[in-house]
Amino acid sequence: MPTVCWLPRFVNYHTDKDEQGDGGTSSSTPTTTTTTTTTTTNPVIEGLKKLPSSNITNILPRMERLNGPYGMYATVYGISTKVVHVAHPIPAKAILMGNTGLSPSAISKNGRKRSSIAASLGAIKSPAYNHFKNMFGDGVFTADGKIWKAKRASVLHCLLKGCTKDDSEESLRLEREANIAADSFLSNAMILDQDGGNCEVNIVPLLQRATIGLIYRFITHHDVDSACESSLSRDKTMNTSAISSECVEPQGGSHSFDDSESSDSNSSLPLASTSSATSILMNDASSKQHRDDASSIKDVNPFRSLSSYLEAITNIRMIILAQSRSLWFLLPRWFYRTFSSMFQEEENQMVAIREFAQAACENAQLGSPLQMLRSRESHNPRMEDDVKNGHAINKELLDEAITLLFAGQDTSAATLSWTLHLLSLNPSVQRRLAKEVREHLEGTGHSQTKRITKKMISKMTLLDAVIKESMRLYPVAPFVVRRLPDDLTIPSDSSNGETITIPKDTFACIWIYSLHRNRKLWHRPNDFVPDRWIDPEIQKLDDAQTKHKGTFMPFAAGPRNCVGQPLAHNILRIMLARIMHECEVIDKRMTQHDEFTSEDDMFEKSMRLRKDMQAGFTVLPSGGVRLVVNSTTKKIK
Repeated sequence: MPTVCWLPRFVNYHTDKDEQGDGGTSSSTPTTTTTTTTTTTNPVIEGLKKLPSSNITNILPRMERLNGPYGMYATVYGISTKVVHVAHPIPAKAILMGNTGLSPSAISKNGRKRSSIAASLGAIKSPAYNHFKNMFGDGVFTADGKIWKAKRASVLHCLLKGCTKDDSEESLRLEREANIAADSFLSNAMILDQDGGNCEVNIVPLLQRATIGLIYRFITHHDVDSACESSLSRDKTMNTSAISSECVEPQGGSHSFDDSESSDSNSSLPLASTSSATSILMNDASSKQHRDDASSIKDVNPFRSLSSYLEAITNIRMIILAQSRSLWFLLPRWFYRTFSSMFQEEENQMVAIREFAQAACENAQLGSPLQMLRSRESHNPRMEDDVKNGHAINKELLDEAITLLFAGQDTSAATLSWTLHLLSLNPSVQRRLAKEVREHLEGTGHSQTKRITKKMISKMTLLDAVIKESMRLYPVAPFVVRRLPDDLTIPSDSSNGETITIPKDTFACIWIYSLHRNRKLWHRPNDFVPDRWIDPEIQKLDDAQTKHKGTFMPFAAGPRNCVGQPLAHNILRIMLARIMHECEVIDKRMTQHDEFTSEDDMFEKSMRLRKDMQAGFTVLPSGGVRLVVNSTTKKIK
């Protein structure tokens, strides 16, 4: 197998040297940012501090150049840490699924299939994921073996209980929260300038705020009232990064974005308490059970520090990835903790993250996923009595709260950001999607309430195709890593019949981004073509090159795939459908063209205007996404 050398990129890394989403400019556009720092940095030295997207995008060209079996190649970390890089479904499935479903030739070196014990305990992440431990602790994302198996079973039970049934209380709760989150985004994105036109806004922080409210309420059942959430609209970070300085009035009211506090909670723009969102909540048959008695809620408002939490989440994504590419990754963890300034910055970011998760645990209501986890031995091994110990939060529960909040918010906000960005660059697809949503709303009698339901999205084929195509082009988690517990033998990719054996304890890095763009597997791999998922003729072009299942795995695969995949499926589709029903998203750069510009020229322009990726262990659009969000229906009140 071709092997290349790997050298650590970082000694230390600081997020203030990297791009911070400064209002939506791409990495190729000069920016003007007001800061308190006046030090001038050598651009060459500063460039070494950045996490370029080429860390992700260069993998596939390297595979094609080296031409190894299935495109695989190897690197050696340090002295003896072996890593094999994969972007083909056959070896990827063998690694992620433990040989499940492979041919009899896919066997271990000693002639036996991987043991059922190894398969039942899932692929091994340690020590490849040890650099995540400071953030996620021993939650389901980082745990291994029997501990992982017990925690995953508990999380699946508590998080997804009832969500598979369309009319269950939890399913209706998820529908409701997704609709409210979409309204939260719309209320803050449809901003009027002084001339009455809609302002250009950075949609990324707005989606982050909407989705963290959704996930928080869903896992805690803590129905944060308008007084709590209205404070978000006065947040300084939103004023400076999400909204243009010319914007003074949100659509549908005379609310100002003054940073000063007001004694009247209704004088600021509410997020989850817009009238349309409130009608969704109050008209639901199970709304009485959704709002718990206020006296039972501990006075812990996690949204007071929401800006700090979201900034920390954005920063730590890059710090953790940088640490995995640094000299410190090759040294014992205690050495990194003791001597690295990178660890100190990581700890600084974790303060806000832990405080937010702590508040979620303390506010969790009876019957909520977080509260149910407290009653399970996997997350409360000493089975502490809540009555005797009050609201003491153990480490196991806090670790899981951090994991669920991050995984639910970060992936949803990032996917919707990429999707709206792609739709703004492809207005014809956007118009078709809006038409599909309107027709289903009118056909089900929901055109007045505008509520999107699970039953409705199940019939929206283009909606599903748009989400899938967005996740194909920009999988939020662009790679996953597993350690092989046994020698792994996979069939040859050529006619000579020779098998390929990957040695035991090798780390396998599955590059999902590269798998989704492999030109040997996909027709027009870099183009945004939602119809590839629904048009039989286009599907044939993909099928002619893709003879293997498993070419699309945005949530990974196997026993350690994403636990929240069923929730994400519904959240993304409900929110996007509601947004498309209410508005159109416009990238001003696409409107600056001659009336005689051909469709081919417009396509080329849309490709040039695509955002770069802000590299992290999850990926956001670099510099944010600045769009005009125009209402296509009545103004939101």
